[in-house]
Amino acid sequence: MQERQTDNRGWMLLLLIFVFLWHKPIFKIFFVLNYQTEILQFSDTHQLDPALVGAMVFVESRFNPEAVSHKGAMGLMQIMPDTGEWAAKELGTKKFSTQDLLEPEQNLRIGTWYLKYLQRYFNGNDYLALASYNAGHRNVSRWIREGTWSGDSVKIEQIPFPETKKYLIKIILYRRIYSYLYPELKIS
Repeated sequence: MQERQTDNRGWMLLLLIFVFLWHKPIFKIFFVLNYQTEILQFSDTHQLDPALVGAMVFVESRFNPEAVSHKGAMGLMQIMPDTGEWAAKELGTKKFSTQDLLEPEQNLRIGTWYLKYLQRYFNGNDYLALASYNAGHRNVSRWIREGTWSGDSVKIEQIPFPETKKYLIKIILYRRIYSYLYPELKIS
């Protein structure tokens, strides 16, 4: 019985690989890319990989602009209200309300700016920036200082927060998927 189950899994894996390689439209049903214009615009503005931003939005909210987490993070890129207020001020926004985070364009504007801020903070290291986006820059800075994790993608298992470890693995995987499914996601 176990041998038959393993054999079936092999066929299923082969079928999935076939479908993935030759039937992009089917996979685009599962890996949607709403707000493509805005993702491209703000990725270009902040010199970010649009496939990375698309992957983040997919992981953070599944492209639901009204998503609110149990911790209070809001919108497409799941921005905490305090972070949103601070980032909006840094961006020169005159009037800001936390409800603005539920508006897709504002959320993507703030979220991409914040991701770029974190990339700069961590000297261009995407992995540290992404971990920081999820766990907070103070936690990630502490991990570096204490030698817990250096930001090396090969050593993701050293990340002490299971949620952040899973988050980073998902983002890395989905970034590749979005790059493959949507070759138009290139910075102009």
